[in-house]
Amino acid sequence: MAHAPTIDELVPPHSRDQLLDDPLGLLTAAVRVATSNPTATAREGQASLRHHIDEAMQGLSHLVGVAPTGSGKSLATLTAAFDAAILRDERTVISTDSLALMGQLQDKDVDTVQRASSQLHPDRDVTVAFLKGVSNYVDPAKTIATAQTLTRSTSVGFAQLADELDANRPLHGLDQYDRVTDHELLRALVIWALRQYTSTTGPRTSGERHSCPIEHDAAMWETVSSPSSEADDGARYGVRSKAELAKDAAEAADIIITNHSILAVQAAHAIPVIIGSSRFGRIDHIIVDEAHTLPSHVRAQGSSKLSGPIIESISRQASRALGSPGGKFRQWADEGARVAAEVESALNSFTHGQRDGARRLGQNDDPFGRVGALVKQWAEVGSRMLANDSSSDVARSLKISAAADRLDTLLSALKAFSRHRTGWARWVDRAESRAGGTGAARSWSVANVAPINVGWMLNDNLWTAPDVDGDEGARYPLSVTAISATLPSNYPQQAGLAAQRRVYPTPFADAYARSALFIPSAVSPADLAALTSTFGANPRAKFDAGKHASWAVDHVVDLVRANGGKALVLAAKAADGRMYAERLRSELPHIQVHSQWDGGSPSRITTQWRDDEGSVLVGTKSLMTGVDAPGETCSLVIIDRVPRSPSNPIDDARVDDLNERLGDRWAADRFVYAVDAALLLDQASGRLVRATSDTGMVACLDPRLLKAPGGRPGPLTYPEPTRQVYMAGLYQFGVKIAAKADALEWLAGRK
Repeated sequence: MAHAPTIDELVPPHSRDQLLDDPLGLLTAAVRVATSNPTATAREGQASLRHHIDEAMQGLSHLVGVAPTGSGKSLATLTAAFDAAILRDERTVISTDSLALMGQLQDKDVDTVQRASSQLHPDRDVTVAFLKGVSNYVDPAKTIATAQTLTRSTSVGFAQLADELDANRPLHGLDQYDRVTDHELLRALVIWALRQYTSTTGPRTSGERHSCPIEHDAAMWETVSSPSSEADDGARYGVRSKAELAKDAAEAADIIITNHSILAVQAAHAIPVIIGSSRFGRIDHIIVDEAHTLPSHVRAQGSSKLSGPIIESISRQASRALGSPGGKFRQWADEGARVAAEVESALNSFTHGQRDGARRLGQNDDPFGRVGALVKQWAEVGSRMLANDSSSDVARSLKISAAADRLDTLLSALKAFSRHRTGWARWVDRAESRAGGTGAARSWSVANVAPINVGWMLNDNLWTAPDVDGDEGARYPLSVTAISATLPSNYPQQAGLAAQRRVYPTPFADAYARSALFIPSAVSPADLAALTSTFGANPRAKFDAGKHASWAVDHVVDLVRANGGKALVLAAKAADGRMYAERLRSELPHIQVHSQWDGGSPSRITTQWRDDEGSVLVGTKSLMTGVDAPGETCSLVIIDRVPRSPSNPIDDARVDDLNERLGDRWAADRFVYAVDAALLLDQASGRLVRATSDTGMVACLDPRLLKAPGGRPGPLTYPEPTRQVYMAGLYQFGVKIAAKADALEWLAGRK
């Protein structure tokens, strides 16, 4: 067995002074630790990125960087933050797109840099804290309430309740957890959650979801966690909640690592969650990885909905919280049904005559009218009634708190929807719900409001901060580094950043040169008939997205067969993805096919795929980012068509806003819909090459990406400016194939 080099061999003491004199010395040391190679150095793009981050930090300026996969972003950003702490005593917030990416930093990258840093700076211990949303931690009150329900116990002792559950007695109250299907896993999860607060094991545990060894889904996790509005600090049980302990650690940390959802809450609601918080103190720098998703996170956090089913749901939730309410509360609950019907009638009247039941609001539109006053009065009465309940029962008080929070959210949504604001979209559309959670699906009208321009929100609430140690009202700028493997050209404007994009070289140029891009041509009469239709009175044939999957599925099966499995299949629509999975299982029974609709957690399904080199994974947009597998396991990536979002009110509002500034409707549409789709297409195709040794084929089964014969536009080609947007990230492949037979031959030749 090869000898694993020690830290002294990787970063020997005699090289310490030389590395300390080098601005990139810590990065070099971290690369050597990460690669176990004592002579390794940073890649060209990685070194350049680190240099520009340093410039932004020291100049309190902005950096927008396109750093392709494999550039070494994590080590570049972490070492910059470590050096800022060591050399200038400055603090940094690093944000990632997802909890999974936070997990990678938590499990590997931070330890790598800490080992390198301790070797170069043994007298300076850089502290790193991970701060997630409150719902990612075990909540003491919610856990006790669930345990009491399952055991019919009145105990509030964590250890005692854990022991009772561990005795394998029958569980009670399971009807209250109807979304949980595996009751023994529920038992195991609650036992684990209780142990997070016992005196013997609790002090050594984080109580966060990432560390939980019990297989669980979101519904099960909700039995032991709470949103921030309902979180308990644990004081009444003689403990301090894990969420509060995580915040305690962040108060003193040199580097705080969080995720975009938390930053989005701060940006959308102007709440000093981290930046500008008196609790966390001054932050000097912010680094945003996977920055392309941050604006959409802010739009999502800033959005609100209001509908009849929402009002009915709140009424039912409040009634359940109080047990068997009577008197005035029963009257209030009954009134909720009338208010819900009034809301539905008002919204339905507003959209009457619209073909798809959707309508955007103009500046002076108010679909609610007098109904808005009814909603406001009903919600305020309910809030007062819930506030007057003084029950000491833990489970009851938590349910009441949850219902009261939803009433507050309802009032906020009503206020947001009732007034026109520049930079915001308001619209009414249709959605389906099931009354009471059961019965046949029923269609309702839903009022929506969401921000469309979020650059000013980010600038006002994140990129600058109130000086908590200075004069009242004083603000200061942070340095901002926003990086991602893919960023649209208009990203700086979207994110409110004063910088132009910098593009760093990919370390995988040779791997892409050896890989193939297959876009099938469709020029035969049979292809045209299979992919086009005439609509209405217009005799000209147009591409029919509804027919595409039936045409594409034969390509999917043939390509997977030729590659012997080892594929990731990505569909623009869930229904199409399910069809691909069914046909693959039917026609290629010797190949294991996993899909995101198989049930169970997404992480388990992707792990099963990674562990079986010859298998196939089928999914939709959720698998286009953050999913990869080593070597041959993902040597064929099939994307059925460009993942362009269908027309929707919020993106239409973004188009209108751009059109006012550009004076070109087609260009505005391209900057929104086409650029967003191209970003996702780049992410999806990027699943193929994740290391210098990776090669294979990306097959995008969308013939509209090819130039029309003779350069003439037709039903199976995109307008050239749009096609160029989509193709920009695909030109790097060295082998271009348009004939299916050639693609199959190329794949067969790899074996």
